[in-house]
Formats: sequence, C-alpha cells, structure tokens
Amino acid sequence: MLQQLSTGPMHGYEIGTRIALCCDARPTDAMIYPMLKELETGGYVELENAVINGRKRKIYSLSALGIEAYRASAQAWAMVLPQIETAVKEAGVEPACCTTMIIDSNIFGTGELDNKR
Repeated sequence: MLQQLSTGPMHGYEIGTRIALCCDARPTDAMIYPMLKELETGGYVELENAVINGRKRKIYSLSALGIEAYRASAQAWAMVLPQIETAVKEAGVEPACCTTMIIDSNIFGTGELDNKR
C-alpha cells in the first residue's frame, strides 16, 4: 500500500484497483480501509477530503513518516529478494512479474484530485 501511495495521492478504490492490476487479485474493502485507517492513525498517511466526479472521496497521501517507512521497507526487501529469487529459480518455477506494468491514472476519472497531482 505504501508503494502505491508513493506514486501520488489517491483514494481507497484506486489503491485497490492498482493492486488488482498488478497482482491479479483485488483486495477487499475490508482489507483496504482498515489498513488505511491504521496508517493514518500511525501518522504514515495524510487524509484530505475531495469531490471527484460529484462524489466525496477520502484522498490519502504519504506523510514524511510514510515516505521514510516506505524507503526503509524497500531497503529491507532489497536484502531479502535475492534469496527469494534464488529459491524460485532453484525450484524451477517461472516467476510472474508485474513490475513493468504502467497504470494510466486517467482510468480513475477526472476531477479535483487530478489537479492536485
């Protein structure tokens, strides 16, 4: 979730859709919104209310603490991933990769959020 928010502010539905496009499975609202609330309570994300296409939306963005946490977790994963990749290769499994996927933010509509990016 921090990775998705590192690309810019977005609402919960957009976060779920982006994860679904990348990972071939959509997280449920019961997964997304409690996590966003926990991140907000912990000071990792900031919340702003906006109107997009006539709908009220809660727009989340990474705070300074969230950016710091994202970088720290990315650094930790960078140390672990080589071992995981080795194990996958040794097992003869073809890795599925979505890291080159580019998601066009225009699929999420236009409105006030687009002017804030």
